[in-house]
Order: sequence, then C-alpha cells, then structure tokens
Amino acid sequence: MARVHPFQSNFTAGELTPKLAGQIDFKKYANGLETLQNMTVFPQGGAARRYGTRFVGPVKNHSQNVRLIPFEFNVEQSYCLEFGHQYLRFYKDNGIITENDKTITGITQANPAVVTASSHGYSNGDEVILTEVVGMTQINGKRYKVANKTTNTFQITDLDGNNINSTGYTAYASAGVANKIYEISTNITESMLYEIQFTQSADIMYIVHETIAPQKLSRTGHTSWTIGNETFTNGPFLDDGTTAAWSGSNGYPRTVSFYEQRLVFGGSTAYPQTIWASQSGSYTDFDVGSGNAADAFIYTIAANKVNVIRWLAPARDLIVGTAGGEFKVGRPAGEPLKPDNVTITQQTTYGGWTTEPIQVGNVVLFVQKERKKVREFAYRFEDDAYSAPDMCLLATHITGTGIVDVTYAQEPESIYWAVRDDGLLIGMTYQREEDVIAWHRHVIGGHIKHSINTSSQLTSAASDSDNNGFFTITGHGYVTGDPVEYDNNGNANIGGLVDGTIYYVIKVDNNTIELARTYKQAVDRTVHQIGTGSGTHIIKNHAKVKSIASFPVGDTTEVWMVVERIVNGSKVKYVEYLDPTLNMDSTLNGIVNGASGTLSNLDHLEGESVQVLVGDAVFPNQTVTNGQISVSLPSTSGFQNVEIGLGYTSKMVTMSIEAGANAGTAQNRPKRWNEVAVRLFETVGVTVNGDQIPFRSSSTPVGQNIPPFTGDKRVTNTGWDRQGKITIEQTQPLPMTVLGVTGTLVTSD
Repeated sequence: MARVHPFQSNFTAGELTPKLAGQIDFKKYANGLETLQNMTVFPQGGAARRYGTRFVGPVKNHSQNVRLIPFEFNVEQSYCLEFGHQYLRFYKDNGIITENDKTITGITQANPAVVTASSHGYSNGDEVILTEVVGMTQINGKRYKVANKTTNTFQITDLDGNNINSTGYTAYASAGVANKIYEISTNITESMLYEIQFTQSADIMYIVHETIAPQKLSRTGHTSWTIGNETFTNGPFLDDGTTAAWSGSNGYPRTVSFYEQRLVFGGSTAYPQTIWASQSGSYTDFDVGSGNAADAFIYTIAANKVNVIRWLAPARDLIVGTAGGEFKVGRPAGEPLKPDNVTITQQTTYGGWTTEPIQVGNVVLFVQKERKKVREFAYRFEDDAYSAPDMCLLATHITGTGIVDVTYAQEPESIYWAVRDDGLLIGMTYQREEDVIAWHRHVIGGHIKHSINTSSQLTSAASDSDNNGFFTITGHGYVTGDPVEYDNNGNANIGGLVDGTIYYVIKVDNNTIELARTYKQAVDRTVHQIGTGSGTHIIKNHAKVKSIASFPVGDTTEVWMVVERIVNGSKVKYVEYLDPTLNMDSTLNGIVNGASGTLSNLDHLEGESVQVLVGDAVFPNQTVTNGQISVSLPSTSGFQNVEIGLGYTSKMVTMSIEAGANAGTAQNRPKRWNEVAVRLFETVGVTVNGDQIPFRSSSTPVGQNIPPFTGDKRVTNTGWDRQGKITIEQTQPLPMTVLGVTGTLVTSD
C-alpha cells in the first residue's frame, strides 16, 4: 500500500467540466472541483457558502415575465428598476419606492375589510402597503390592491383580487399609514424585455429596441421619473445626410452606448450593420455637418456577410459586436474619434448574442451567439490586436442550454453572474490579473412542484406507442435539460423511478414531458422508460431565477434577482437580493425578546417548510401556516435576531485525487482516507464525507451561540472507494468557508 498526503490549497479553477475527470496532467486540475454548489470562490483561493437572499416583495404580476435593470447615479443614489409589461417600478434602500403617506383613521372588522383614509386619491387596482396600524396588527407590512374606492374609503384585496376578511383580526385601535407603490407606464411590452438594451449618463438612461423609437428615462427625484420617446435634432440620417434613418417601416436601433462624449446607436432592422454617432458633447444632435471634428457621423460595416449589430461596448476602443464577429472602431493613435478618421476593423469571428456585454476595466465579457459560452474580449499588447478566449473552456457544462441574463458585481469578490434559461443561477469569480476563472452554480431555496395523479397524468411505457412512458403536466414550463427531483410522496415508486433521484426533462410539448437519466441523454432525447404507479406523486425542480441586476451601494455591490417558485400551490415571482448577513433564501428577520410566541408576516412562504435561526442557534424546521410559525425561545435569551427562510445546501466535491501507488498511478485503484483535514475560516458546522464535525466545545454550553471556528477540523477512516473524492457540505443556515483540504490517503496495489 502507498500512503500519501495530498493538499489542495485553493479552488481558483472552480467547478470543472466532467470532460476533465481523471485528466490529472491538465494545468488547472489540481485547483478544480467536481461540484461547487451554493458556494463562491475568493480570488485568494478559498470557497465560502454563498449569501442568502432577502425577500423584498412580489412583482406586479406573477403570470408575466419581468426584468431587473440597474440605474446608477452614484453609490449613494442607485436603484433597481422592475420592467414589466408596459410598466416600471423602482427599488431603493432594500425596498420598493412608494408615494407620500396617507393617514389611516379606521379599518373595519369585516369581509371585505374597508380602510378609511381621508382624500386618499387612490384608484381601483392601485397597490398599497399598510403599516404602523395599532390594534389590527395583522394588516401591517403587506401589499394590497384597492377596490370599490370612494373619496375617503377603499376596500382591500390581496394581489389576486380576493377580499381581505378581517373579521378574525384584532380590532383596529388607532394610527396607520397607507403608501401607494410608485409606478409609471411605458410602451415596453413583455415580449421585448430580454431584447431591450440601455446606457446611462447621470440621471438619464437611454433604452432601445428595434420596434420602438429610442426611449429616454429621466429621474428628478425618488418619486419623479418620466419615460418617453427621445427628441433628436438633425437626424439621425442615412448616408445622404438628409433622409431619416429610423422609422416604423425601417425600424429602430437595437443597441446603444456612450463613447468619448458621443451617444452611439447601432443596427436597425433596415440597416443592420450601421452605427450612428451623435455630435461630440451633444447627445441628441446627429447633424453630420461639413466634416468638423465634433460633427456626428454614420458608418456602415463592410463585411462579406450581413451580420446584425447586437451590442456596443466602450472599452479601450468602441467595440461593436455582431452576429458574425467582433469589430473595433479605430482612429489614429492620440486622436479623438471624429468623422474623418473612423475605421472599423474585424478582430474576432465568434459572434455574439443580444445579452448586454459586461465591461470589467478595459475588458468586455460577452455571450457568444449560441448562448453557451462567455468570451473575454481584450486587447493584447504583444499582438497589437484583440482576442476573445473562451471563459467556459474548463466548465463547458456550466451554461446548460443557454444564458438569458447577466450582471457583474465588482465588490467584494468580483463575480460575473449569469442566469440560464432553465432558471439556474451561475457565477464566475473573475480576476484577470491573477488568472482566476472559477465557475460555481447556485440552487436558490424553494421548489417548483407538480403533483402527478398516476391515474390521469401518467402514461406508462407499456401503454405508450413509443414504449417510453410520459407525464402530462398542463403548462409545465420546463425546457429540455431541466433537472427535476422525483418524490414518491409516501407511495411505492413509479416503475423505473427512484425516490429522491434527479432526472432530466425531455420536453415533448407545453403539456407533456419525458425523463432521461442524464443531462446529455435529455439533450440527445434518449428517454428513460417509466412503468406504472398508484397514488399522487411529485415532480419538482429548483426555484428559477428569471432576471438579475447589480449596482453599487456604499463600498459593496448588491445583486438583485427575480425568483420564481410555487408557494401554496401557486406560481409566484419575488424580488430578492443577496445579503451577506443571511444564510437562507427569501428570508425575513427581526429582533424578538426571548420567549414563546408567534412570528408572522410570512405569507410569502405559506405552506413551506422553513428554517429558523435565532442568533447562531438552529431551531427545528417549521411549516408556515396562515402566514405564521410558532417558536419557543429560551426565556433567558433576551433580545435575539431571528431569521426565517428557505434552506439550501452548500456543497463542494473534489476531483478524483491522484496520489500515486507503488506500481504507478492511483487512478481507479481502491483508496481510503485514513484522515481528512479541512482548513476552515470563521465556520460554524460542516459535514465531511457524510460525517458531521462537532463544533460545540465544553466551554460553550447548550443555549449559547457557538463562536465561529478558524483552523483545521478532522475526520478519520472514511471507507474504501476508487475515486478518493472528498465531499464537504453545509446544510444548516450557518457560515462555512473552506481554505483547503488535505489528509492521509492510502491506496491499494
């Protein structure tokens, strides 16, 4: 037997593609992981449990898509914008922006509840938030719709239009404030949301889509925003300098950017390879003039193929991304860009998608046209040219069936975030100067569940003309390749399926799915046969991230997202953001005095099993009923921070260890870890190869918080296998940071 002591000191290669399994001679194999789930990588090498998400509120309409877009004036005045079907809402300071207070003077104990607020000015259908009510506290902190309004009163309904029955509530005593959610109308429809592009200067944002005139969004205050068609002077023109370039028949530009004090548009329907640049310092003036340096200019890319312009990015040069390649807008060294010195030359030939490019310094990260690769467009001084290496080369699997939305968080860890079309959130820790490109995947807490009645929704292989078997799930919303978990719901397994096992969806149509055993088999449409069953069973997959945005807040960057789940039998979409103080998802927290009691305002998690954290003490999971859970806190605990939310598992699995053997390689030879040592930083709780490592010492009695631990924790004799992998997990809502892993590995000859 051979005995070795391997040490993995960093994880800066992130999660590696299964194609690298056993490729021990590959340069970054030693710094990679087989699995990196719900953990982020530090540029310095360690990996930490990701932040939990804080619940902010529901979107306006759960049945429609929305998109989040950042609006950044400065680090103190940044907003998250919720674009939906022909409306726009605004978030700041971790909440939705509302209009001025309306004083409440009464709420009836009735069905429906009626609110009295003198001269409120509301209209039926308006959304309001009620707070500070004394007595009928059950009403506080929730969103309602206005119905049957009069001058001084209005009924309240839930967001689905159902009456609020307050007959069982505590009687209204006094006080209370109503605030209407601030909203403006737009001409941007749901179908346009993921195709619009934008650029911003100070309090002005320009938004474009090929079917509408360029939009100008202006801010003059928190509740003072306007949006509408921008008015341009002197154009934009065609090459003749007199004929209007944009119209309902010709279409409008697809992309927009600022560059060297010019507003630049690109790629309309009729003129897909043309860019229009405003006069220098005058963003709405497109007069081409007589050749002065400050004049506007028009340039049409000459290429062998008609390649539609899909994005613009201001870097060292103005970069133009088309469906067929990437170009730079050049000019002589030391000169500003002006009408008489513009040159456009092709640099690379990969082609891009319509997803907004992300600028990191002088580097542009863009999504390739197939949506499965992210490329780094960067200038190389040694070549005096640009190149676009593949950022997914070591993790070809990570993008799944394609990327639909992206953002970048510069602080604190420099992470490029992307949303896949199956709703999975992925991230890439990116530190170019240190050659850190580390991908990680994130499964947001909660599920989308579909109940399967085997008598009406299951067709077994024996009854299927194709001899495969399928499920009928009306409007299931799955795409081919979606991972789903089978739950027998306490019944005998459906033939061919195993309770708690992950399968992969093959979409037949909008109402029918088949299953495959692996992602590749799903894509190849190799169906896993399904037998018979009885009773009701469950098919569920992870909550889906639908959109993502980030913006600076002080010295950090907040990452906001729209998350879709099924809660209490209904599909919902919530606005949430990653919060470094949390270790659960869709979380609410507050300060309570240590005592038995009921915690409320949890309607957004109705029927869900939630985790409960009091300080650093994990309490048993509770099921939310009528928006409440009951907890029993030690009477001696005093005032404590209580967090309630959806749990998630953080997990990392090493690659198969190459440790050597007496007769050569240790690959595929029986192995056993006599000891595994995990190097931790400020961690409370961790499982290594299935063994829960204790953190509570005799000096920390039960009832007191466990102090975060920094140092090495060990487990011994993990058993024989042929891979020698180490699995590290955290299932509790507690912090975990892994700096390295080592141990004593024995290989059998």
